[in-house]
Amino acid sequence: MTLSATALVTLVQAKSHLRLDAAASLRIAAEYVGVGDGADETFSLDNTPIGGSLQLYVNNVLQVETTDFAISGADITFVTAPTNTHPITASYDTVAEDDTFNSYDDGELETLIEAATLEAEQYTGRSFIIRTVTEEHFGDATPIIRLFQRPVESVTSVVRRISEVVGTGDGSTVSFSLGETPTDGSLLLYVDAVAQVLTTDYTISGSTITFVSAPADETRVTAKYTHTILAINEFEERLHQARLYAPGSWTANRIYVVVYEAGYGATRAATQALVPDVVAAVLMILAYLWENRTDMLHGESVSGVGSVTYELPLYADKSGAKVLLAPYKVNLL
Repeated sequence: MTLSATALVTLVQAKSHLRLDAAASLRIAAEYVGVGDGADETFSLDNTPIGGSLQLYVNNVLQVETTDFAISGADITFVTAPTNTHPITASYDTVAEDDTFNSYDDGELETLIEAATLEAEQYTGRSFIIRTVTEEHFGDATPIIRLFQRPVESVTSVVRRISEVVGTGDGSTVSFSLGETPTDGSLLLYVDAVAQVLTTDYTISGSTITFVSAPADETRVTAKYTHTILAINEFEERLHQARLYAPGSWTANRIYVVVYEAGYGATRAATQALVPDVVAAVLMILAYLWENRTDMLHGESVSGVGSVTYELPLYADKSGAKVLLAPYKVNLL
Protein backbone atom coordinates (compact mmCIF):
# COMPACT_ATOMS: atom_id res chain seq x y z
CA MET A 1 0.00 0.00 0.00
CA THR A 2 0.98 3.66 -0.15
CA LEU A 3 0.72 5.92 2.86
CA SER A 4 -2.23 8.29 2.79
CA ALA A 5 -1.65 12.03 2.85
CA THR A 6 -2.87 12.13 6.48
CA ALA A 7 -0.43 9.54 7.89
CA LEU A 8 1.70 11.50 10.36
CA VAL A 9 5.05 9.69 9.90
CA THR A 10 6.89 8.24 6.93
CA LEU A 11 8.04 4.68 6.36
CA VAL A 12 11.67 5.78 6.74
CA GLN A 13 10.90 7.44 10.08
CA ALA A 14 9.07 4.33 11.27
CA LYS A 15 11.98 2.04 10.42
CA SER A 16 14.47 4.42 11.99
CA HIS A 17 12.43 4.51 15.21
CA LEU A 18 12.09 0.73 15.39
CA ARG A 19 15.82 0.30 14.75
CA LEU A 20 17.42 3.30 16.43
CA ASP A 21 20.87 1.67 16.37
CA ALA A 22 22.05 -0.62 13.59
CA ALA A 23 24.00 -2.58 16.24
CA ALA A 24 21.00 -2.93 18.54
CA SER A 25 19.83 -6.41 19.45
CA LEU A 26 16.94 -7.90 17.53
CA ARG A 27 14.64 -10.30 19.40
CA ILE A 28 13.76 -13.55 17.62
CA ALA A 29 10.65 -14.57 19.54
CA ALA A 30 9.94 -18.06 18.18
CA GLU A 31 12.10 -19.62 15.47
CA TYR A 32 11.26 -23.08 14.17
CA VAL A 33 14.62 -24.86 14.04
CA GLY A 34 13.58 -28.32 12.92
CA VAL A 35 12.19 -31.62 14.10
CA GLY A 36 13.98 -34.49 15.74
CA ASP A 37 14.48 -37.84 13.99
CA GLY A 38 16.30 -39.68 16.78
CA ALA A 39 19.62 -39.56 14.89
CA ASP A 40 20.58 -35.99 13.88
CA GLU A 41 22.35 -34.04 16.63
CA THR A 42 23.29 -30.88 14.71
CA PHE A 43 20.91 -28.08 13.72
CA SER A 44 21.43 -24.49 12.55
CA LEU A 45 19.70 -21.29 13.64
CA ASP A 46 18.87 -18.53 11.18
CA ASN A 47 21.12 -16.09 13.07
CA THR A 48 23.96 -16.13 15.58
CA PRO A 49 22.58 -15.52 19.09
CA ILE A 50 24.05 -12.93 21.42
CA GLY A 51 25.83 -14.83 24.19
CA GLY A 52 23.57 -15.98 27.00
CA SER A 53 20.31 -15.03 25.22
CA LEU A 54 19.41 -18.38 23.67
CA GLN A 55 16.41 -20.29 24.97
CA LEU A 56 16.21 -23.62 23.17
CA TYR A 57 13.21 -25.96 23.41
CA VAL A 58 12.64 -29.56 22.37
CA ASN A 59 8.97 -30.49 22.43
CA ASN A 60 8.36 -27.41 24.65
CA VAL A 61 11.00 -28.51 27.18
CA LEU A 62 13.71 -25.92 27.86
CA GLN A 63 17.20 -27.26 27.16
CA VAL A 64 20.28 -26.42 29.24
CA GLU A 65 23.48 -25.31 27.52
CA THR A 66 26.41 -27.70 28.07
CA THR A 67 24.14 -30.28 29.75
CA ASP A 68 21.82 -30.74 26.74
CA PHE A 69 23.56 -28.94 23.88
CA ALA A 70 26.56 -26.89 22.77
CA ILE A 71 26.49 -23.87 20.47
CA SER A 72 29.10 -22.48 18.07
CA GLY A 73 28.05 -19.46 16.07
CA ALA A 74 24.60 -20.36 14.72
CA ASP A 75 25.19 -24.14 14.95
CA ILE A 76 23.68 -26.22 17.74
CA THR A 77 24.93 -29.70 18.65
CA PHE A 78 22.79 -31.77 21.01
CA VAL A 79 24.38 -34.17 23.48
CA THR A 80 21.62 -36.62 22.60
CA ALA A 81 19.75 -36.46 19.30
CA PRO A 82 16.21 -35.10 19.79
CA THR A 83 13.48 -37.75 19.78
CA ASN A 84 11.70 -38.51 16.51
CA THR A 85 8.84 -36.05 15.71
CA HIS A 86 9.78 -33.70 18.60
CA PRO A 87 9.80 -30.07 17.35
CA ILE A 88 12.79 -27.83 18.10
CA THR A 89 12.25 -24.10 18.61
CA ALA A 90 14.42 -21.22 19.77
CA SER A 91 14.10 -17.69 21.15
CA TYR A 92 17.13 -15.43 21.29
CA ASP A 93 18.62 -12.01 20.69
CA THR A 94 20.84 -11.36 17.68
CA VAL A 95 22.71 -8.33 16.38
CA ALA A 96 20.51 -6.32 14.05
CA GLU A 97 21.79 -5.57 10.57
CA ASP A 98 21.64 -2.10 9.05
CA ASP A 99 18.16 -2.87 7.70
CA THR A 100 16.44 -5.72 9.46
CA PHE A 101 13.22 -5.26 7.48
CA ASN A 102 12.23 -7.28 4.45
CA SER A 103 10.44 -5.79 1.45
CA TYR A 104 7.18 -7.42 2.51
CA ASP A 105 7.40 -5.59 5.85
CA ASP A 106 6.77 -2.25 4.13
CA GLY A 107 3.08 -2.90 3.53
CA GLU A 108 2.54 -4.04 7.12
CA LEU A 109 4.47 -1.08 8.51
CA GLU A 110 2.47 1.38 6.42
CA THR A 111 -0.77 -0.19 7.64
CA LEU A 112 0.42 0.18 11.25
CA ILE A 113 1.48 3.81 10.63
CA GLU A 114 -2.07 4.56 9.47
CA ALA A 115 -3.47 2.73 12.53
CA ALA A 116 -1.15 4.56 14.95
CA THR A 117 -2.07 7.93 13.44
CA LEU A 118 -5.78 7.12 13.66
CA GLU A 119 -5.46 5.97 17.27
CA ALA A 120 -3.74 9.23 18.23
CA GLU A 121 -6.41 11.26 16.45
CA GLN A 122 -9.27 9.34 18.02
CA TYR A 123 -7.72 9.63 21.48
CA THR A 124 -7.22 13.39 21.20
CA GLY A 125 -10.26 14.28 19.07
CA ARG A 126 -7.99 16.13 16.66
CA SER A 127 -6.92 16.02 13.02
CA PHE A 128 -3.20 16.57 12.60
CA ILE A 129 -2.57 16.94 8.86
CA ILE A 130 -5.23 19.20 7.34
CA ARG A 131 -7.99 17.29 5.59
CA THR A 132 -11.64 17.72 4.59
CA VAL A 133 -14.07 16.44 7.21
CA THR A 134 -17.75 15.78 6.50
CA GLU A 135 -20.09 15.33 9.47
CA GLU A 136 -23.81 14.99 10.04
CA HIS A 137 -25.43 16.64 13.05
CA PHE A 138 -29.01 16.48 14.28
CA GLY A 139 -30.51 19.83 15.12
CA ASP A 140 -31.63 19.83 18.77
CA ALA A 141 -33.26 23.29 18.99
CA THR A 142 -30.15 24.72 20.69
CA PRO A 143 -27.89 27.39 19.19
CA ILE A 144 -24.73 25.23 19.12
CA ILE A 145 -23.34 22.57 16.78
CA ARG A 146 -20.14 21.02 18.17
CA LEU A 147 -17.74 19.85 15.47
CA PHE A 148 -15.92 16.60 16.17
CA GLN A 149 -12.39 17.41 14.93
CA ARG A 150 -9.98 20.19 15.93
CA PRO A 151 -8.35 22.52 15.15
CA VAL A 152 -10.87 23.82 12.61
CA GLU A 153 -9.15 25.67 9.77
CA SER A 154 -12.25 26.78 7.86
CA VAL A 155 -15.87 25.84 7.20
CA THR A 156 -16.59 24.93 3.58
CA SER A 157 -20.37 24.52 3.69
CA VAL A 158 -23.36 23.80 5.89
CA VAL A 159 -26.49 22.34 4.34
CA ARG A 160 -29.79 21.28 5.86
CA ARG A 161 -31.44 18.13 4.55
CA ILE A 162 -35.13 18.57 3.81
CA SER A 163 -37.93 16.15 2.93
CA GLU A 164 -41.31 17.75 2.34
CA VAL A 165 -44.74 17.35 0.78
CA VAL A 166 -44.85 20.00 -1.93
CA GLY A 167 -48.53 19.74 -2.82
CA THR A 168 -51.29 17.74 -4.50
CA GLY A 169 -51.89 17.66 -8.23
CA ASP A 170 -55.23 18.79 -9.67
CA GLY A 171 -54.61 18.15 -13.35
CA SER A 172 -54.09 21.81 -14.20
CA THR A 173 -51.60 23.41 -11.79
CA VAL A 174 -48.03 23.27 -13.06
CA SER A 175 -46.23 25.54 -10.56
CA PHE A 176 -45.42 24.54 -6.97
CA SER A 177 -43.24 26.18 -4.32
CA LEU A 178 -40.66 24.49 -2.10
CA GLY A 179 -40.15 25.56 1.47
CA GLU A 180 -36.48 26.48 0.78
CA THR A 181 -34.26 27.06 -2.22
CA PRO A 182 -32.40 23.80 -3.00
CA THR A 183 -28.64 23.61 -3.26
CA ASP A 184 -27.76 23.21 -6.94
CA GLY A 185 -28.14 19.62 -8.10
CA SER A 186 -29.58 18.35 -4.81
CA LEU A 187 -33.30 18.21 -5.68
CA LEU A 188 -35.05 14.84 -5.96
CA LEU A 189 -38.66 15.39 -7.05
CA TYR A 190 -41.42 12.77 -7.05
CA VAL A 191 -45.03 12.54 -8.22
CA ASP A 192 -46.72 9.65 -6.42
CA ALA A 193 -43.24 8.23 -5.67
CA VAL A 194 -42.23 8.33 -9.36
CA ALA A 195 -38.96 10.21 -9.79
CA GLN A 196 -39.17 13.23 -12.08
CA VAL A 197 -36.37 14.25 -14.47
CA LEU A 198 -35.08 17.81 -14.60
CA THR A 199 -35.86 19.54 -17.94
CA THR A 200 -37.79 16.50 -19.23
CA ASP A 201 -40.49 16.65 -16.53
CA TYR A 202 -39.91 19.98 -14.78
CA THR A 203 -37.77 23.11 -14.44
CA ILE A 204 -36.77 24.97 -11.30
CA SER A 205 -36.06 28.62 -10.57
CA GLY A 206 -35.14 29.48 -6.99
CA SER A 207 -37.72 27.62 -4.91
CA THR A 208 -40.36 27.43 -7.67
CA ILE A 209 -40.94 24.19 -9.59
CA THR A 210 -42.71 24.29 -12.94
CA PHE A 211 -43.90 21.00 -14.45
CA VAL A 212 -43.93 20.46 -18.21
CA SER A 213 -47.30 18.72 -17.74
CA ALA A 214 -49.54 19.34 -14.73
CA PRO A 215 -49.52 16.43 -12.21
CA ALA A 216 -52.75 14.41 -12.43
CA ASP A 217 -55.61 15.00 -10.01
CA GLU A 218 -55.00 13.72 -6.46
CA THR A 219 -51.37 12.85 -7.13
CA ARG A 220 -48.90 13.66 -4.36
CA VAL A 221 -45.88 15.84 -5.13
CA THR A 222 -42.93 15.35 -2.73
CA ALA A 223 -39.30 16.50 -2.69
CA LYS A 224 -35.97 15.76 -1.04
CA TYR A 225 -33.12 18.27 -1.22
CA THR A 226 -30.52 20.18 0.71
CA HIS A 227 -30.64 23.87 1.47
CA THR A 228 -27.34 25.74 1.85
CA ILE A 229 -27.12 27.78 5.04
CA LEU A 230 -25.04 30.93 4.70
CA ALA A 231 -22.51 32.02 7.31
CA ILE A 232 -23.00 35.47 8.88
CA ASN A 233 -26.65 35.59 7.72
CA GLU A 234 -27.78 32.42 9.50
CA PHE A 235 -24.91 31.30 11.76
CA GLU A 236 -21.56 32.38 13.17
CA GLU A 237 -18.30 30.44 12.85
CA ARG A 238 -16.52 30.09 16.19
CA LEU A 239 -13.58 28.17 14.83
CA HIS A 240 -11.35 28.46 17.92
CA GLN A 241 -14.03 26.52 19.82
CA ALA A 242 -14.97 24.20 16.93
CA ARG A 243 -18.53 25.49 17.25
CA LEU A 244 -21.18 26.78 14.86
CA TYR A 245 -23.54 29.23 16.56
CA ALA A 246 -27.04 30.00 15.25
CA PRO A 247 -28.53 33.20 16.76
CA GLY A 248 -31.91 31.47 16.91
CA SER A 249 -31.38 27.72 17.03
CA TRP A 250 -30.59 24.74 14.84
CA THR A 251 -34.02 23.39 13.92
CA ALA A 252 -34.92 20.25 15.87
CA ASN A 253 -35.15 16.96 13.94
CA ARG A 254 -33.34 18.35 10.91
CA ILE A 255 -30.05 16.86 9.70
CA TYR A 256 -27.25 19.32 9.07
CA VAL A 257 -24.29 18.26 6.93
CA VAL A 258 -21.15 20.25 7.74
CA VAL A 259 -18.05 20.16 5.52
CA TYR A 260 -14.93 21.76 6.97
CA GLU A 261 -11.13 21.71 6.97
CA ALA A 262 -9.36 20.59 10.15
CA GLY A 263 -5.72 20.14 11.08
CA TYR A 264 -2.45 21.89 11.94
CA GLY A 265 -0.46 21.89 8.71
CA ALA A 266 -1.13 21.27 5.03
CA THR A 267 1.74 18.80 4.66
CA ARG A 268 3.28 16.02 6.76
CA ALA A 269 6.52 17.97 7.19
CA ALA A 270 4.76 21.18 8.25
CA THR A 271 2.56 19.31 10.72
CA GLN A 272 5.47 17.41 12.26
CA ALA A 273 7.19 20.73 13.00
CA LEU A 274 4.05 22.02 14.74
CA VAL A 275 3.25 18.93 16.85
CA PRO A 276 6.55 17.12 17.58
CA ASP A 277 5.15 15.51 20.75
CA VAL A 278 2.37 13.93 18.72
CA VAL A 279 4.90 12.56 16.23
CA ALA A 280 6.77 10.94 19.13
CA ALA A 281 3.52 9.50 20.47
CA VAL A 282 2.55 8.06 17.07
CA LEU A 283 5.97 6.40 16.82
CA MET A 284 5.51 4.92 20.30
CA ILE A 285 2.09 3.54 19.37
CA LEU A 286 3.58 2.18 16.14
CA ALA A 287 6.31 0.39 18.11
CA TYR A 288 3.68 -1.12 20.40
CA LEU A 289 1.63 -2.37 17.45
CA TRP A 290 4.72 -3.71 15.65
CA GLU A 291 6.16 -5.56 18.63
CA ASN A 292 2.79 -7.08 19.56
CA ARG A 293 1.49 -7.88 16.10
CA THR A 294 1.78 -11.66 16.73
CA ASP A 295 0.37 -11.67 20.26
CA MET A 296 -2.73 -13.59 19.15
CA LEU A 297 -0.57 -16.48 17.90
CA HIS A 298 -0.10 -18.87 20.82
CA GLY A 299 1.11 -21.97 19.06
CA GLU A 300 1.12 -24.13 16.00
CA SER A 301 0.33 -27.76 15.28
CA VAL A 302 1.61 -29.61 12.22
CA SER A 303 0.08 -32.96 11.37
CA GLY A 304 2.65 -35.72 11.67
CA VAL A 305 5.18 -33.39 13.26
CA GLY A 306 3.65 -32.25 16.53
CA SER A 307 2.83 -28.95 18.19
CA VAL A 308 4.79 -26.10 19.70
CA THR A 309 3.86 -23.26 22.02
CA TYR A 310 5.58 -20.00 21.17
CA GLU A 311 7.05 -17.54 23.61
CA LEU A 312 5.08 -14.35 23.07
CA PRO A 313 6.63 -10.88 23.16
CA LEU A 314 5.93 -8.87 26.27
CA TYR A 315 3.09 -6.36 26.10
CA ALA A 316 4.39 -2.83 25.72
CA ASP A 317 2.91 0.03 27.71
CA LYS A 318 1.08 2.83 25.87
CA SER A 319 1.07 5.14 28.89
CA GLY A 320 4.07 7.07 27.54
CA ALA A 321 2.18 7.90 24.34
CA LYS A 322 -0.85 9.00 26.37
CA VAL A 323 1.32 11.38 28.39
CA LEU A 324 2.57 13.02 25.19
CA LEU A 325 -0.96 13.24 23.75
CA ALA A 326 -2.62 14.51 26.94
CA PRO A 327 -2.15 18.25 26.17
CA TYR A 328 -3.93 17.72 22.83
CA LYS A 329 -6.91 15.80 24.20
CA VAL A 330 -10.15 17.67 23.55
CA ASN A 331 -12.72 18.21 26.30
CA LEU A 332 -16.02 17.91 24.44
CA LEU A 333 -18.14 19.26 27.30
